[in-house]
Amino acid sequence: MSEDVLSGSLRQAGRKGPARQLRREGLVPGVVYGQGDNVMFSAPAKELLKILKAKGGSHHIIRTKFTGDKRERAAMIKKLDVHPITDELTHLDLMEIDINKPLRLKVELEFVGTARGVKEKGGVLKVYLKKLDVECMPSDIPDAITVSITNMDLGEVLHVKDIKTDAKVKILNDADAAVISIVVPSAAPVETAPTGAPEPAATPATVESAKGAKPAK
Repeated sequence: MSEDVLSGSLRQAGRKGPARQLRREGLVPGVVYGQGDNVMFSAPAKELLKILKAKGGSHHIIRTKFTGDKRERAAMIKKLDVHPITDELTHLDLMEIDINKPLRLKVELEFVGTARGVKEKGGVLKVYLKKLDVECMPSDIPDAITVSITNMDLGEVLHVKDIKTDAKVKILNDADAAVISIVVPSAAPVETAPTGAPEPAATPATVESAKGAKPAK
């Protein structure tokens, strides 16, 4: 589990004008939905980007240090709004958590290596699940769940029950759900030539994209 400190200041509720001014100053307006109270704040966009760019940053524990707030809080990102054109961070919702109680969240899968069935037999990696639902204490949240696929052969399927995690992390998905498989590439359809027309050249097989799989780091 990783923890990050987010500094900032409390702000008053207002119209869109003040929020736009904050963004021009390099700050992002936000709200912490607390355990008993909600607080509005602004924080430096650079600090938020640093947290988000870290591996597993979207579910790091964030310790708030806001000027004007009576206490520090442990929180996680609930919602992040981004401008559709400029990709500028426009608003942040944080959810205060109790570090002594378990959480349920989605954790990204990280596929490591090149499957034998792909490398040696021309198979295609097909991904069914990119994240898993897990339950664990805040201090045990993994940045990602690493899955080695090096020994997977053509025709093999990896199921949820095949994935090993730390004993402190409980996977909530159906144990028999497929995660990835190595499949035979499908052949492109060949059009029927009109009567008397010369035969077309053979069409090579197409290879599906292994979208969702990540290279080894």
